[in-house]
Amino acid sequence: MNRLSSQSAENKSLDQESTKKIASFEPKEEKMNTKENHQITNGSHDAVKLAPEDMTSKDYYLDSTAHFAVHEELLKDEIRTKTFRNAIINNRHLFKDKVVLDIGCGVGIFSLFAAKAGAKLVIAVEKSNVIEYAKRIIRANRYDKVIKLIRGKIEDIELPDGIEKVDIIIAEWMGYCLFYDSMIQSIIYARDKFLKPDGLIFPDRATMYMVGIEDRDYKEDKVEWWSSVYGYNMGCLKNYVMREPLVDTVDKRQ
Repeated sequence: MNRLSSQSAENKSLDQESTKKIASFEPKEEKMNTKENHQITNGSHDAVKLAPEDMTSKDYYLDSTAHFAVHEELLKDEIRTKTFRNAIINNRHLFKDKVVLDIGCGVGIFSLFAAKAGAKLVIAVEKSNVIEYAKRIIRANRYDKVIKLIRGKIEDIELPDGIEKVDIIIAEWMGYCLFYDSMIQSIIYARDKFLKPDGLIFPDRATMYMVGIEDRDYKEDKVEWWSSVYGYNMGCLKNYVMREPLVDTVDKRQ
């Protein structure tokens, strides 16, 4: 009995010690999870402002547009970037002494164009941590007194310095095939809330051309392929595949 009592007492002591250890870890774990959940809920690192050199692969996973390579690709698209530049710089009379709102400013290239065109104030809004690059770029080009940066979604922010309305909105709101992955809803929101009745949106219109094509080989590759996948029948997915719009390129010779 003494041996059993001693063993029972020892087990009880170990259980109590384990409980203490678990309890001591819980606050730290809860704190860590709270931070992670807050970052994910915001869709980017809205709550954590990191210097670009401090960002890791984990940070880029949650905020992919914060990486400079994304914006390098956009800036090197000369047709896209020069079209915006020409539309802004060649219409200096529209930008002179105006208040401009740049939605989704990225590294700030459109804001810089607007400032060069004579805007009195450019309010640049960006939800991604890429705004930290934009701050440095704008300061390096000595436009930090004209361009004010705000981090957040356009739906969540208020304009600075008591400003209620702007004269011009600039935004690259177009997505693939115009509407796919576009910012059109955010632009409509900003137009209704922040744009003056006689204000302008750059760009304010687009034309979409559509044509029907038939490509049997393409269909075979995307749909019929599911009939035998490494010897297994996955044809039950065909109906879902057929209902899903595809974003792809087509050889212009077709």
